[in-house]
Amino acid sequence: MDSTDQSPEVRVTEDGSRTLFDVAANQTLHSMHGAVSEARHVYLQASGVRARLEAGLDTTVIEVGLGTGLNLLLTLDAAVATGARVTYRALERTLLTTDVVASMRWGEHLEHPELVDAWLEVLEMLHRGAGKTQGEGPRKPYRMLCPLPSDGILEVAFGDATDTDGAPWGAARDLLAEGEAHAIYHDAFSPEASPTLWSEGFLSACAAALAPGGTWVSYSVAGSVRRALATAGLEVHKEPGPPGGKRDMLRAVRPADPE
Repeated sequence: MDSTDQSPEVRVTEDGSRTLFDVAANQTLHSMHGAVSEARHVYLQASGVRARLEAGLDTTVIEVGLGTGLNLLLTLDAAVATGARVTYRALERTLLTTDVVASMRWGEHLEHPELVDAWLEVLEMLHRGAGKTQGEGPRKPYRMLCPLPSDGILEVAFGDATDTDGAPWGAARDLLAEGEAHAIYHDAFSPEASPTLWSEGFLSACAAALAPGGTWVSYSVAGSVRRALATAGLEVHKEPGPPGGKRDMLRAVRPADPE
């Protein structure tokens, strides 16, 4: 999220779940067609994360744009039933307050609503370190580590994920460690609002961070994004979007290593 002097505005989406309108980006954080519907379809389902967790497999996820924590909560909600361990690595420029996140009422959409309280406690931990990134100009991200339910781990690179050339730097580069992620949720603001997070250099780093067979997913199907992912060696597929939402979404897979 981009910082702004104005509080984000709560809006109700078509599936009854909430989202926020960010004044600086002039965009909502989630789809107005349905915030939870989009998150489940694009990030949890199309990424293959739900299937991994239902099989009881420990899973590493990277999210570009932690936002309100919706994708994190849906991932944990799917993991709790089987006890699969989640390692969640997130890139976030500016944290939302706990009051704002609580106003999303995510617990109404979870099988395990107590996860919201756990997330708010983690968010408080993150805020206690937020002062390290204050100041003018690009803020080199630093790493914060917090426990999650079911022995999971949340690692956040808090600050500007890219340098002025659009390449990951500092802790953001470290969290995009090569070949470790089973899935990447690319949920940044649009390419127009956050161009460096959709640049060829940054998407190449995302592609390299995937384990063989790992999947990158996003709501954006921009031609420049598809070309950058293909150049980085991923198999790129434009697939149907969530029911009642955007017509298409994007799924890109790192080919499995030959046997």
